[in-house]
Amino acid sequence: MRILLVNYKYVYDRAWKKLRLADGNYCLQIPLAEAAEPKGHIVDNFFFDDAILTYGRDAARDRLWKYILDTKPDVCIAGFNEYDWGKKLMEKMYNQKITKFVYIGDDDTWRWERISRHFAKYFDWIVTYDSRAIEKYKSIGCKNVIHHQPGVDLTAFKKLENIKKDIDVSFIGLWSKSRERDIKALQDAGIEVFVRGTGWPNGSIQTQDEVINIINRSKIGLALNTDSFYIGFRSIVRLFFRRANLGEDGSVIKLDVKNFFDNVRSWLMKRNRWVKARNFEVTACGTMEMTRDADDLKDYFKLGEEIVIYKDCKDLVEKVKYYLLHSEERELIAERGYNRTLREHSMKKRFEDIFKMIGLPL
Repeated sequence: MRILLVNYKYVYDRAWKKLRLADGNYCLQIPLAEAAEPKGHIVDNFFFDDAILTYGRDAARDRLWKYILDTKPDVCIAGFNEYDWGKKLMEKMYNQKITKFVYIGDDDTWRWERISRHFAKYFDWIVTYDSRAIEKYKSIGCKNVIHHQPGVDLTAFKKLENIKKDIDVSFIGLWSKSRERDIKALQDAGIEVFVRGTGWPNGSIQTQDEVINIINRSKIGLALNTDSFYIGFRSIVRLFFRRANLGEDGSVIKLDVKNFFDNVRSWLMKRNRWVKARNFEVTACGTMEMTRDADDLKDYFKLGEEIVIYKDCKDLVEKVKYYLLHSEERELIAERGYNRTLREHSMKKRFEDIFKMIGLPL
């Protein structure tokens, strides 16, 4: 079987400046190859961003279509930006019957309203990370909908030997108003928190290896799956404007009035919390994870036994103080979460599950 991944080769900042090459884990390449290639399957990549920057958007679409016609993959897996693909290309892909097209709805909690509901009908299979999106997809005629969480690449995120846990609490991820509130509550209580990510004062971490090292060094790893809804200048502006897409000419900011109502619905959906990759990455490093409850997290971990849940800022502060003082209990929870992740939550196993569900077992 030939499998094609359509993804981005680079990680970009908000102004589309290249930050670094995307890790194999980031673009799903390594865990899919780990699952498929030992069984004799072929895993190819088409880097859409490389094609856009080299040839322009229209030519990139033509090259992807030609690549599919020439190589005839059995399965094509993609998360997508509708401005990259375009409706005509998706219609052509859907109408040909050689390749099964699988859409990864990773941020369906809020992207469904703005993006997925308009384009999901062009895919043969939908994989959504949000259990609440299943009925939404079915309501627009999508019959083949799979719900699964992302899991973790265990070849990358793992325990490091002879590592000293010299960081009390860490968080690595994008800044948001709600995340800042939780971090500030800890800092105001005198708890030192190591924080890195886009939008934070100390900036981002540049490599995946650094992320893994910091999680391993942490006594408590925060997976702040807080809701990202807030009312403020930036959130209101986003209802009317969008950032330019990769390779798009003109201003960095574009008027987006035609999508105003979709933007409003998407904004309101950000009140929901959802399970994220970090929920599995922290436990894979053998560190005790502390997070808020979200969506179907209870189906993946025993709450209070394998990871720790907090309800609000006050509860977060109290539990962080408690577990920093009770190291044996903390490390027992970390060990349970680690073992559960190794058994059930690798990306390799996720891909094996997904391919079995679509009738093409690896």
